[in-house]
Amino acid sequence: MASLFRMMITLFALGVLAAPPAISRTVIIGAEDDWYPYSGVVNGQVQGLTIDLVRAAFEAAGLSVRYEVMPYARCMALVKAGALVGCFDTLRNAALEPDYLWHEQPMFHVQYQIYATAASSENGLRPRDLAGRQVAVTHGYEYGPEFDDDNRMLRVYTPRDENNFRMLIANRVQYTVAMAANTRALVQRHPEEFAGKFKIVGQVAPAGVYTVFSRRHPAAAGYMQRFDEGMAQIRKNGRYQAIEEEWTRRLGGRPITSP
Repeated sequence: MASLFRMMITLFALGVLAAPPAISRTVIIGAEDDWYPYSGVVNGQVQGLTIDLVRAAFEAAGLSVRYEVMPYARCMALVKAGALVGCFDTLRNAALEPDYLWHEQPMFHVQYQIYATAASSENGLRPRDLAGRQVAVTHGYEYGPEFDDDNRMLRVYTPRDENNFRMLIANRVQYTVAMAANTRALVQRHPEEFAGKFKIVGQVAPAGVYTVFSRRHPAAAGYMQRFDEGMAQIRKNGRYQAIEEEWTRRLGGRPITSP
């Protein structure tokens, strides 16, 4: 018995039998500042479908959430380093897979569109058709495996989607890739600059959107488990559908998720 007791003391000292980190009642999650209507700052407040879904999932699991609003690339870097529990909205791909923890199901699916100038006669393009062409993309963004895993296109990186469209209109690139809902919101904010200047000429395959959790933050795995539990509850009790329908209504009846 004495030897067993000494062995347990040694294991605790080594951290082998240490209790998991305590879960605070409030989880701090990084929220992207420029991907409205999913997550973006509008009139000084962060708003979006993901903002509401993540809050509802944690609340269903008995937790509250506080958002730290920041650029997406910084958010992902902090989560990877273990300085932040989680971040959204992330599209899963092979390059990111080993660096983060992934919850069971995507929160929802989205489909990126390929844009060219309004004068273009092209249609039905897929990422494979962009080989050797200059395509403006936002630094740190994922666009789904079909796009992200294709290295034949010539990517030109900018800080934000609106910069990508400015480069497109100025004929500095041949294409850009963006979400239709994000693009409509952008045109509504700056109609004099963007309205009628570009059009959809192709699509990227739909991809799931996640809140990624840190592999290095000591409490992240526990929070992800609670998130999965909460998300399952709101899918079952109708809260998820109500939030999605509310955002569809806000945006004039146009769905912002893909089947």
